[in-house]
Amino acid sequence: MKFHHRGVLRRIQDALQQQYGLRISPKGVHDILLRVGDACAPEYERLLQQVKAAQWRHTDETGMPVLGKNHWLWVFRTNEDEVLTVIRASRGRKVLDEILGADFHGAMVNDGYSSYRALPEVQRCWAHLLREVDSGVDLSKYEQMFSTEVHRRFDALKAFIGKDPPMNQRIKQKLRWDRELAALAGEYIEYPEVRTKVQYLKHGLGSWHTCLLHPGMQPTNNIAEQAIREHVIMRKIIVCFRSTRGPENYERIASVLATWRLQEKNMAEELENLLRNELCLSQS
Repeated sequence: MKFHHRGVLRRIQDALQQQYGLRISPKGVHDILLRVGDACAPEYERLLQQVKAAQWRHTDETGMPVLGKNHWLWVFRTNEDEVLTVIRASRGRKVLDEILGADFHGAMVNDGYSSYRALPEVQRCWAHLLREVDSGVDLSKYEQMFSTEVHRRFDALKAFIGKDPPMNQRIKQKLRWDRELAALAGEYIEYPEVRTKVQYLKHGLGSWHTCLLHPGMQPTNNIAEQAIREHVIMRKIIVCFRSTRGPENYERIASVLATWRLQEKNMAEELENLLRNELCLSQS
């Protein structure tokens, strides 16, 4: 009810009483959720290790206030659909160092925010690039030409990936397309009305075709944005966390449930089994 139906405590209280005749206070519901969060801790730790060991992971972040102060909710989603939710007071690189380790060497798909730029292997999100080159009204001739060129190259990238070519072809194509994008940026940087959009492209040079080196990797960060959308809706409902323990409890339960859902597991059965194992509940 809390996570799947986005219920607030008093509505959960009413629903339990109306549907099951169970009388429980909002604090009682809250205490149960804390016990569930504690039970999810080992599975959450397992997800953390899976994120660190994954071939690649998509990540995104959004604001999530705690006790009235700015915090950030980070989502990490692996190529095997494991999801890790993290809430921290920072949007900076230190969160990546904490979660992935300071000596992290894996690949990351992201939107190009500054915290990610020092990572060793990055796939920049083409969806963000396309929105950038298409932004504005009454685009000038050169803006339209630049947009057409970027869209054409994205279409070519998708078509090439769709053929599932061998790695030797992928490596050659990446080198070729990286050079062509650099040349495109050099050509259009001369036009003042396009300069900001070209700078966005230039900041990611070398990282727009990383997906070619990792078969199965997407050239956009859409699946991370999908994973974070639920938290954005929840933020609108709860406004902010009102305790220091709330964020930790939320990130544990949200991570476990999101992973089960994406992996098409029976969430009710998985949760029941987890609670029985971790809380030593009887099977009878």
